[in-house]
Amino acid sequence: MARAGPVILHAMLGAGFGGLEQVFLDDQPILERLAAAQGGYAVALARRGGEAARRAAAQGAAAPGPATQGGRLELAAAYSDWDPISLASVRAVVRRHRPSLAVVHGQRAYRLLARTLPRATPIVAVIHKPSFDVDLVRTSYVCVGEHLAQAVRARGVPAERVRFVPNAVRLDGPRAHGRQPGGTPVIVAGGRLHAKKGFDVLIRAMALLREAGVQAACRIAGEGPERARLEGLVAELGLGGRVTLAGWRDDLPAFLAEGDVFAFPSHQEGFPLGLLQAMAAGLPIVSSAIDGPNEMLDDGVSGLLVPDADPRALADALAALLADPARAARLAAAARAAVERDYGPEALERRLGQALASTGVFDGIVSPP
Repeated sequence: MARAGPVILHAMLGAGFGGLEQVFLDDQPILERLAAAQGGYAVALARRGGEAARRAAAQGAAAPGPATQGGRLELAAAYSDWDPISLASVRAVVRRHRPSLAVVHGQRAYRLLARTLPRATPIVAVIHKPSFDVDLVRTSYVCVGEHLAQAVRARGVPAERVRFVPNAVRLDGPRAHGRQPGGTPVIVAGGRLHAKKGFDVLIRAMALLREAGVQAACRIAGEGPERARLEGLVAELGLGGRVTLAGWRDDLPAFLAEGDVFAFPSHQEGFPLGLLQAMAAGLPIVSSAIDGPNEMLDDGVSGLLVPDADPRALADALAALLADPARAARLAAAARAAVERDYGPEALERRLGQALASTGVFDGIVSPP
């Protein structure tokens, strides 16, 4: 029997939850609309037992039945990108839906789909970090940062197979309201407690602020393998009354709105959602001057960029914003305006649709909204 329309298999097989997983959830309804517009549907493929699977189900998908906008949710084992159980689990999904194309996030999902899809089925690899497989036959690349797009092209992928589609964030979340008169200013940060996020740099900067007589508290939202080490550093520096590891927060926008300044000391990023959320919240921002944030913030206009892994520079920039509320407000307003202009949901839907449609592999399969 002839197919009614295209089937998009949208895969992310990570176990935890962070920016990549949130992008997967944000992209799913867009792909559902793109497929439904041509009489097809989009399948979200997530790791069985993973947090992204739970959230995908909560936002409207049912495994394996129809979802709210023509999408479906499938769950698969994902122990590695080569073991027989994972391959068989993913292969069963492929056979059930016979996708017209696959859109994948992360190397595990990419490798499992590359091994189980028919060779004629095109793949779109969504690149979130500078580690990816290069395929010149059937894979096109959607990169969340321009620096990632440059890295893909530098490894020999033709420019027509590479698109820059930055992440986006909702604009209807709570806005930063600042401290009460006479209250202690609060520096907020958030992300997975991982070495690459640089939260140890922020904790050391807090010690320097204390030495300089700057009154401030710091709250860091997130969980991860670095918790014990970070807790030890807080104790070692005697910052128990100043630095709080607040744990995982489902309501990160509300958490950010409680702050006065947002610190982003990360060492490596793609196009960080946490930073976008802080911009949308209307917070003044101090960030490491690394790829990703360098594309998102205009130094001195919409935020302050400081050298990576430099607690002194970070402390000085935080102190400068805490001491000059008017300047902080100007930076925050410019950051919010940048999100409204370039990084809202409508911009994401337009760019993602155009990226898929304008790549020759996808002619006749998807089209921009």
